[in-house]
Amino acid sequence: MSAPAHAPHAAEPGLLSRLVAWLKRIPTGWFASILTGIFLAVAAAFGGLAPVAEAAVAPLAAGEARVGDQLSVSVERAVLFDSFPEAGAYAEDGERVLALLVTVENRWTQPLLSSQGAVEQALRLEGVSEDVDDAEPASIARLDDATFGPWLQPGVPAELVVSWVVPESSVRAGESIDVVIREATLEVGQRLTSDERWTNSRPAATVELAVTAGGDSGGTE
Repeated sequence: MSAPAHAPHAAEPGLLSRLVAWLKRIPTGWFASILTGIFLAVAAAFGGLAPVAEAAVAPLAAGEARVGDQLSVSVERAVLFDSFPEAGAYAEDGERVLALLVTVENRWTQPLLSSQGAVEQALRLEGVSEDVDDAEPASIARLDDATFGPWLQPGVPAELVVSWVVPESSVRAGESIDVVIREATLEVGQRLTSDERWTNSRPAATVELAVTAGGDSGGTE
């Protein structure tokens, strides 16, 4: 009588099967770290990650224009007032008003509201105080008729007074401040929106100005 045939042995799991089984046991959150490590290793093998070039911030003289896609801006003077209600800036006890005389031209094809996204984004102070540096202006007004937050028509230069309320001890006449001119990028809506707006303002130029003394209120010397 012949011996019973032996049952065939089950095939050993192959390399791919073992790899799949191993991957299933790894927590999902680990994959990002693993892939990041692989990417950095490959980048290092090819000389590392290329540094991202920062946009140049150009020093300008007083009255020199910075011409961007949205605005052309030239900063003429910096004047310190006890208060400046005519320009929409009100100082209380322990405060003063630091006002910039600037010339701005709207270089876009549509009118721009100076107090919402145009001049409001374009100008910042440095070297004044922690609360004031990089803060939005307190007021923007036309120099000729004191209109607050005026519209800027395309291609029409406008002289503006741009003001900040500052601590009384933060800056004095004769001292210097830096004015930062920032440039925005045009964002065009897609899919659900078709609007256009200027956003993501970045420093593009700086102007160093000596602060001069103004009167108790209104007007520049």
